[in-house]
Amino acid sequence: MIAKRFDEDVACGMLVGLAVGDALGAGADGVVRAELELVTGLRGGGRHDLAPGQWGAATSMAMCLAQMLRSANGWDAEDAMRRYLNWRDHGYLSSTRRCFGMDAASVAALRRYEATGNPYSGQGAPEGEGGGGIMRLAPVVLAYGAEVPPAQAVAQLQSRMTHAAPKALQAAANLAQVMVSGDFSPLPRPDAPPHEVTDEVTSLLHAAFWALGQAEDFAGQVLAAVNLGGEAARAGAITGQLAGRLHGLSGIPAAWRTGVYDYDKIRVAAEDLHAMRPIDM
Repeated sequence: MIAKRFDEDVACGMLVGLAVGDALGAGADGVVRAELELVTGLRGGGRHDLAPGQWGAATSMAMCLAQMLRSANGWDAEDAMRRYLNWRDHGYLSSTRRCFGMDAASVAALRRYEATGNPYSGQGAPEGEGGGGIMRLAPVVLAYGAEVPPAQAVAQLQSRMTHAAPKALQAAANLAQVMVSGDFSPLPRPDAPPHEVTDEVTSLLHAAFWALGQAEDFAGQVLAAVNLGGEAARAGAITGQLAGRLHGLSGIPAAWRTGVYDYDKIRVAAEDLHAMRPIDM
């Protein structure tokens, strides 16, 4: 059996890092950059008026994937879509016990799934060019992280459920490669951040890649991303996954780890996924 390409500390860093980045972004989410009060820690607020440490849609969807993968010991798209519906309708795996922050592409995809039974209900361009398929990626990498090709394949499958545009699928595959291998050299390092951080996949990637070049530690990298404002929670979640791959759980400030909502549940899910040897893809 082939071992994962990363140890448990790094595995936990990716999933907890996603949640921490999402929660840090709450304080800047939906705020225009010029009007943003600098985020320095878990302060909550933002467009959904969250409490400090609460996270949003990126972590809810990632945890739906994590629980599906643990239950099925592999990929089960219908199970994942049923969990997304449970989140939408009943607040399953939400930090507030209610669903919020679901983007229009995901809303439409869930409706198509209910009508057709096809879990791969994401639309192509332009509807499916959002970042939903990369903001929730860590659980797939943790489960399929022994080899790059299976992780890339499942990364694209999970994106196709809600965001099926070619650039969204390619972004999911590319990030999966980086997160499994730990080789960040192919990533660009933009000299400047995007003028505005939107939900479009290239805008979110631009923000994350720029932020990674602004510091040498998890805190500095994720704070650089969320302090761009706009879609700060999604940018924070994406940057948090990548920074978690670089620095591990031990590199995330202790106050942020313990302060994030449901930290123990997220960490245990990461440990279980790292220990998994999926039976299918």
